[in-house]
Amino acid sequence: MPGDLWDRVSGQLGQPESGEVRTRVLLRGTQYVEAVGLSLGINTELVEQLSREAGVTTKQFAQVWDSPEAFLADLFCELANQAQIDRADTQTLLTTWQYLGMRVDDLRSPEGRRSVLIDIIRTAAEYNFDVVTASSKWRTYAALSTTIMSWPEGEARERVLDALRASEVSFVETMESFYRNVLPTVGYRLKPVFHNDYQPFVVAAASVIEGLGIVRATVPALVEARFDLPILNRGAEATEEWSVASLSFMGVVDAFIEPDPEFVADEATSRLVGGIDVTPQDS
Repeated sequence: MPGDLWDRVSGQLGQPESGEVRTRVLLRGTQYVEAVGLSLGINTELVEQLSREAGVTTKQFAQVWDSPEAFLADLFCELANQAQIDRADTQTLLTTWQYLGMRVDDLRSPEGRRSVLIDIIRTAAEYNFDVVTASSKWRTYAALSTTIMSWPEGEARERVLDALRASEVSFVETMESFYRNVLPTVGYRLKPVFHNDYQPFVVAAASVIEGLGIVRATVPALVEARFDLPILNRGAEATEEWSVASLSFMGVVDAFIEPDPEFVADEATSRLVGGIDVTPQDS
C-alpha cells in the first residue's frame, strides 16, 4: 500500500498518542535491526516502511521525530539500553551459584577450592560465551559501539554514547556484585594491588568473551577450537576439554585473583545454604 494511501486510511481510525507512536515505531525498528543488522543511516523509504508496519502514519511519525536522523538516534539509544540485559546472562549467574551448593565438601581444602574454581570457569565461561555472543542484542550492541564513533560530534552522538555508557556501567555493577559474592565463597579474593576494586577485573573478563565473539564472525574455526588439558591433581592421564574462551577467561582470573588466606569453609557453607541471591534484579 503506497504511503499516501496508508495515511488516508489510517487517518479515519483512532489516532494513537505520541508516546504510543514512539513506542510502536521503536519496537518495530528494534525488530528490524535484529533481523537485518545495523546500518549507518536511514532513508525516507525505510521510515515509511517501519511506520506502516508499526501501524502509524508518516505524519504521526513526523510529530514525534523531526527527521529520520532523530529517530535513528532514539533507536540507537533503545538498542543500547536493551543490550545490558543480554550481556549479564542471568542463567549463567544463577547456575554458577547453584553449582557451588553441590560442591561444598570440596571447599574444605585448597586443592578442592582450586578444582571448584577451575570447573566453574571452564564450564560457565564457555556457556556464557555461547549464549551472550549468539544473542542478536549483543551483536547489535557490539556493532553500535563501533558505528557510533563514525557519527559527527553533536547532541545525537553524545546521547547514544551516554546510553552505551549507562549500559556498560549497569553490566559492570551487576557482574561486580556477582564476583564479590562468588569468589570469597570459593576461597579466593581480589589481589591486594587492585585495592578491592573489581571493576577492572569485570571489564577484562568481559572483553575476553566479547572480543572472541567478534573474532568468531571471521575465523570461527580458531575461536571454536578445543584442547585436552590435564585435570588438576588427577595425573597426566586424566584430561578434560577446554575451549579457547575458557582458557582465556582463566588467564584473566589468575591475573586478578588469589587464594584467600583467611578463608573459613564453614562460613562459605553457611552462605551457600542460605541461598544468597546474586542474580540481577528486574527494575
